[in-house]
Amino acid sequence: MNQTTLLAPDQSTGRLLERLERLRVAVVMVDGQGRPRLHGSAGRLEEVIVQSPQFQTALTQASGTLRHESGRRVEFWPGTSVVALHTSRRRESPQRQGWPLLALLLSDTLLHGEHLILACTSQGLDSRAIVSEAAELGLPSDREVERLASLLGWMQQDALEVVRRCGEIQTLSQQLGDSYEELSLVYKFSSNMTVNQQPGAFFENACAELLAVVGLRWLALCLVDHEPRLGMLAGKVFQAGTSPCPASRLHEVGRRFLERPAAAHRPIIEDTHAAEIPGLADLAREMLVIRLERDGRPMGVLLGADKADGSHIGSTDAKLCDALASSLVIFLENFMLFGDMQSMFMGTLHALTSAIDAKDSYTHGHSERVAFLTRALARAAGLDENTTERAYLAALVHDVGKIGVPEHVLCKPGTLSDEEFRLIKLHPEIGARIIQDIPQMKDLIPGVLYHHERWDGLGYPRGFKGQHIPLLGRIIALADSFDAMSSNRSYRPSMTHDQVLREIHRCSATQFDPDLTEVFMGLDFTGYYQLIEKHQAQERVRKTG
Repeated sequence: MNQTTLLAPDQSTGRLLERLERLRVAVVMVDGQGRPRLHGSAGRLEEVIVQSPQFQTALTQASGTLRHESGRRVEFWPGTSVVALHTSRRRESPQRQGWPLLALLLSDTLLHGEHLILACTSQGLDSRAIVSEAAELGLPSDREVERLASLLGWMQQDALEVVRRCGEIQTLSQQLGDSYEELSLVYKFSSNMTVNQQPGAFFENACAELLAVVGLRWLALCLVDHEPRLGMLAGKVFQAGTSPCPASRLHEVGRRFLERPAAAHRPIIEDTHAAEIPGLADLAREMLVIRLERDGRPMGVLLGADKADGSHIGSTDAKLCDALASSLVIFLENFMLFGDMQSMFMGTLHALTSAIDAKDSYTHGHSERVAFLTRALARAAGLDENTTERAYLAALVHDVGKIGVPEHVLCKPGTLSDEEFRLIKLHPEIGARIIQDIPQMKDLIPGVLYHHERWDGLGYPRGFKGQHIPLLGRIIALADSFDAMSSNRSYRPSMTHDQVLREIHRCSATQFDPDLTEVFMGLDFTGYYQLIEKHQAQERVRKTG
């Protein structure tokens, strides 16, 4: 049995067929051999016309016009015409161009002409019965058919415009799809580019994301080792993918590329077999090389090897990597600036605490030692690194309020009077007022203000009790008391280590947080006593100098 392949309706064809059906316009579809068939439901009259030899002959004669001229109405004989409705703008050769949909338009003129009689006779049908049936249904006039043909032509033009627009949208969607990963990478870079995060994790994630988007076999970021401001990052190599050599070899390759003259600072795609640097062919067939520099100062180099799909590294890949390499440079610059600011900030804090400690020779180094113990206790208690460092800073300035306490009170060798003790008790509130207007130190206020509160509520300045005392205050209270008892004071000598620990343990759940006390008792105090020796040596030099 022979099978005929008709034009397969696509989405736009389906819409057109639906509209023609609503207009009650019969549709003729032509197969590859030029044979017509009615599509969908049609009347008896339409079937007689389309199946007649006369229609086949007229269709063959008009095939050139119908297949190449969209929206054109062609009259086969009086009362019978078709309108070619193309659903694609594709330009094809006449031999390959398929048949369009044909809208069959019949008018009442057909009922009075000889062509209907010939069509019926050729098929052995009674023409009078066919005419009578068609007359009852009613056919449009020639003028109405002409208007309908114009309407169909316009509808077909609109359909082609929709197809064109859909094609443009599809192309745009494809472009947006291709760019999505790139935009996603840029977004991740910008959203993760915070200077207080771990830089190593940032660079590792950046390399992994860039590797996935560009589709390289491996990628490495090699930082220079002669930039002091890079600190712990100097000389580091961050990798993604599997490189065929150790990080030290990649660092050496990066160094060799950085030694190239200034003209080679742009992104380059290196053919490793023709490269001046020996041994590159063992690492990759192609290598993408992008320098990282700021104000003419090299900071590192980004190396990418071979496309994972076997294609060549293109200019688009190079431009994307170059743009994101600029983000890496900005992060590095911010990291160094942040380090400079941190150094200046910490230097200022240490100068401030030294000025405080200098008011009382017996408390020399006290703030630094309390900060050391506070950091150790915070870590041992399981606090995250950021909170631990903020606790360290709070302990460093916990006694800043003593600037407002008269020196004769601070250094008094004997017992303090009630008024003198009242003045001493003011220093937490004075300290809190000093730092409250410094945005970077607002979160340190609880440690400064509440480090003399007691677990049983008998402390000062607020008399807070138990868990109502902020955690920073509870941690610093332990460290502060331990150092106070371990140091010589104007009113008493220092206690031994065992004596201090026994006293700390005795005051658990009265003066100190019992949970923190248990953790504190298990700390390693080696570093603390090394600090004491350092501070004692400094004090001896100061006195003899």
